Amino acid sequence: MKKLLSLLLASLLLTQVFVSCAENTDEAGTDSTVPADSGTTASEIAEETEETEITRENIPDNLPEKNYDGRTFTLLTRETDGIYYGDKFMPEELNGEGVNDALYERNTAIEERFAVDFAYVSKNSQWGNAQWNNEMTNSIMAGDGAYDLIAAYAATVSENISKNIFLNWRDIPNVDLTQPWWSQRAIDALTVNGRSYLITGDYALSLWDNMFAFIFNKKLASDFGLENMYDLVRSGDWTLDKMSEIASSVSIDVDGNGQWTVDDIYGLVTDWATAIDTYQIAFDMPVVSHTADGGLELALSSEKAVSIVEKVNNLYHTTHGAYMDSVATNIDTIYRADRALMYGTYFEKITALRDMESDFGILPYPKYDTAQENYSSTSRDNFDLFVVPIDVKDPEFTGIITEALCAESYRSVIPKYYDVVLKSKTSRDEESAEMIDIIRDNLTFDIGYLCSSSLSSIGHIFVGLIRANSNDLVSKFAAIEKPAGKLLDKMLVSYGIE
Repeated sequence: MKKLLSLLLASLLLTQVFVSCAENTDEAGTDSTVPADSGTTASEIAEETEETEITRENIPDNLPEKNYDGRTFTLLTRETDGIYYGDKFMPEELNGEGVNDALYERNTAIEERFAVDFAYVSKNSQWGNAQWNNEMTNSIMAGDGAYDLIAAYAATVSENISKNIFLNWRDIPNVDLTQPWWSQRAIDALTVNGRSYLITGDYALSLWDNMFAFIFNKKLASDFGLENMYDLVRSGDWTLDKMSEIASSVSIDVDGNGQWTVDDIYGLVTDWATAIDTYQIAFDMPVVSHTADGGLELALSSEKAVSIVEKVNNLYHTTHGAYMDSVATNIDTIYRADRALMYGTYFEKITALRDMESDFGILPYPKYDTAQENYSSTSRDNFDLFVVPIDVKDPEFTGIITEALCAESYRSVIPKYYDVVLKSKTSRDEESAEMIDIIRDNLTFDIGYLCSSSLSSIGHIFVGLIRANSNDLVSKFAAIEKPAGKLLDKMLVSYGIE
C-alpha cells in the first residue's frame, strides 16, 4: 500500500499545473475527509490515505511529528500602500468571513499540531523606500536572529540578494519545493544555478490578490453587439490584435471635441503601471532569460519585443481604443460609470467592484498572436516572496513550520479564497470561473522584471516607452545594457556564478 500511496502522490503532483489547482473541491471549497483544523498529524493522514483516495484536503505534507513546547515562530511582514499584510497571515479573530476564518483556523491547526505560537513584526515597505530593506539587513548582519521567516515585497527584495544575507531554500530541512502548495513557475523563474533564495506559494495570499486579468462590461458588450468574449478565449483567437480591434470599435469621443479624456467611452482602460507591465509577461517578452548553463542573460532587444512595443503604443496612443491614467481612481470611475468595455487590473480590485450594478465577466490577458500556445498572466509585483535570513536560529524549525503553513493553506485557505471569494462573489457566471482557472493555471514570472529594481530598472523600460508613446526600445536597451549587465553579473556571484 505504501508503494501505491507513493505512486498516487507522484501522479497527483505531476498533474498540478500550478501552485493552487482547485481540483477535487466542492462549491464551498471544503471536504469532509480531514477537517482543515483537526490537528491531524502527517503520519495519521498518511495512514488514512493508504486506504482513502488522496484529495486536495487530505494530501500529506510528510513532516515529522514535533512538539516545540510553545516556541514562538516570528514572521517579518510589511505595511505597503496602507495595507497591513499581517492581516493576510494572522487575523486577530474569527469574524464569519470565509477567508479570514480559514486563515485563523489554519494558524490554530498549526499551533496545536506543533505546539508553537505565532508572532508578526510589521515594518513600512514602499516602492523606492529603502527603509524596510535597511532595517531587515541591519538586523540580519547584527546576528539578531529576530526572524524565523521573512515575507518580503516582491518588487524590492531582490536588492538584497547581492548582500548574501539569505539562505538557499533548497538547504532548508523539510521544505519540499515540488509540492503543489509552492508556486513551481515562480520557483523555476527565480532559481539560478540550483539556488533558490526567493520563493512563494499558498501561504502568500497576496499572490492570489494580485493576479492580473481583464474584466469586461456585459452591458456594453451587448449594446455594441460584440461576439462572445469567452468563445474568443476558448478558440485561441483572443489576441492583442483582436483586443485592439474590439477596443477601437467601442471607443467614442462623447462630446466630439477631439480630446480623449475621462469623460469619453473606451474599449479598454488600465492604470499606467503594473497593468501595462503585465503585457510583457502575457506576450512572452522576457527581460532576462535563463541560459543552458544555469545562468542568466539580458533578453529585451528581440524583434518580437520591438513589435510588441509598437502594437501596444498603437493601441493606447493612435487608435484611441484604450486609455491609461496615472490616477488609478480615474480608471475605477470610468469603469463603474459604464464608460469602458474592458478593464485590465488585479483580483483585489476586481473583488472591490462586485457591488457594481452592471454585470461583468472575467478574461485572461490576450495572447500576442494565435501562434502563442497559452494565455499568460502574472501577479502584481506587490505579492510576497519568502526568504530565510542567514542568522535564523533554527533552519529546521523554519522549514517545518513554513512547510506546514503553506501545505495547510493549500488544503483549506486557497479553496475558500478561490471558490467562495472569486467564483461565488467576484465572478458572476460559470464562464468567468472557467477563465479564472485559465489565469491561475498559467501565472508566469520573469526574474528580470521581479529583480528590476536591482538591475538599473531594466524591467521597467517597457512601461516607460508606453507612457511616452515611444517605440525606441533598441536605443533604450542599449543605454542600460552595460550597467544592468554589470549588476546582473554581481547578482550572479551570489548564486555561485563567477
